[in-house]
Amino acid sequence: MSNLLSPQDLFDYQRECVLHQLYNDDSMLWLGMGLGKTPITLTTIVDRMRAGQVQKTLIFGPLRVIQAVWAREARKWTHTEHLRFSVMHGNKEKRTRAMFANADIFLCNYENMNWLTETLDHYYISQGKEMPFQMVVYDEVSKMKNSTSMRMGGGIRERKDARGEVHKIKRTGWRKMIPHFKYRTGLTGTPASNGYIDLHGQYLAVDGGNRLGEYITGYKDNYFTSDHMGWAFSPTALGKQWIEHNISDITKKMDAKDHLDLPECKITNIMVDLPPAARKIYDEMEKNMFSKLDNGSELEVFSRNSVSNKCLQICNGSAYLPESKEWEKVHDAKLDALEEVLEEAGGSPVLCSYSFRADAERIMKRFKKYKPVNMTATKSSDTEAVINKWNNGQIKLLIGHPASMGHGVDGLQDNGHILVWFGMNWSLELYLQMNGRIDRQGQKYPVSLLRILCNETVDLAVADAINRKADDEEGLKAALQRYRDGHTTNELEINFM
Repeated sequence: MSNLLSPQDLFDYQRECVLHQLYNDDSMLWLGMGLGKTPITLTTIVDRMRAGQVQKTLIFGPLRVIQAVWAREARKWTHTEHLRFSVMHGNKEKRTRAMFANADIFLCNYENMNWLTETLDHYYISQGKEMPFQMVVYDEVSKMKNSTSMRMGGGIRERKDARGEVHKIKRTGWRKMIPHFKYRTGLTGTPASNGYIDLHGQYLAVDGGNRLGEYITGYKDNYFTSDHMGWAFSPTALGKQWIEHNISDITKKMDAKDHLDLPECKITNIMVDLPPAARKIYDEMEKNMFSKLDNGSELEVFSRNSVSNKCLQICNGSAYLPESKEWEKVHDAKLDALEEVLEEAGGSPVLCSYSFRADAERIMKRFKKYKPVNMTATKSSDTEAVINKWNNGQIKLLIGHPASMGHGVDGLQDNGHILVWFGMNWSLELYLQMNGRIDRQGQKYPVSLLRILCNETVDLAVADAINRKADDEEGLKAALQRYRDGHTTNELEINFM
């Protein structure tokens, strides 16, 4: 009996997104994490293939995504399992062979976009031949936000040869290829992390400049004002309205909280005390920007802005030496707390987020008996194998840095509902992204998010900022000030295990 999903298993909102892509030759999906951008787009591709509109589709994405996500997702569905994939990665010869492979879907990472542009130009465009692809998909289209980059606009790149001589190499930008695709779609969950200015390149890649203009200078002139130096651009009130109006016909925006019926998610703060020696080091660092460890090693930062980062290292149990990649142990309080979590988990898989490389090294060493795997240190080509082991219950402790646990590591919710924050950082985006690895569609159990925090430290300021959803510089400064004023702890609504 097949365990594959069928088109009838698509949610209503996913069918709505499929229709949006089918009704619009150029389309953009702004979908929150976990809403299923991949199965939606695969369904659209299959429907267009059956209608005779598309024979071959080109998909751009981050390396992890093209190597692990698309083919794995296709194998889950009855209507997409037949699709043949070719990944254009490796040396130039290997990429070229992959481009001419007998497949339905061709995947390329963004770093090879210039190579693919020039290869397509050489074999097809310059010879007056039709492109082999009828449809292009930009997974994580926010990678295309800079319309003047080498990737999009092309230009001259300098390269050194083995003798150290500099050579100028001309690169052709992807802009030249855009008009040769009949169907174009963009996928992202964070379309404008830096504001409206990010939208120009993304929509240029999707519609060739029909809605926001072909060039960034015109886009800025039409919708933005700049500071007196001409560096910072802010959209005018009317500019925002016109931008939103111009892109509204091809843009579908959905948030996960509006469409997913998820199990209960409980956030628990596990509070630990710094050992006396570590407390002394922490207090000295916070007050004087300098401290000395018992073994004589000195810790020092050279600006007040660096103090909170160094204090976060001390909270986690280790600290990097000045201007060095070497670190020294400070305490094991958080490791002890993590050990209690693993014991209480009783064999249930635990996903653990860390902040610094030293954290990962200490966790991997301390918990060898669990045979832990560091997803961040895993080669992108091995990502799928690691996720399959996780889903089969073969990995009891999987760790990773939030910055490397974005799109491309889908599926972690299939066999895990416990996420431990060994160390937190100031980024709300990374916090939500990491939580979304298990608190997302497909999760069957109540999710436990456990945050290991040190009492009376900057850990509380970070948690306070996250709780208040502070994602700007002023919000982070305010959280830090609340901590220094002694007003943070009571506002955390701390739960003890």
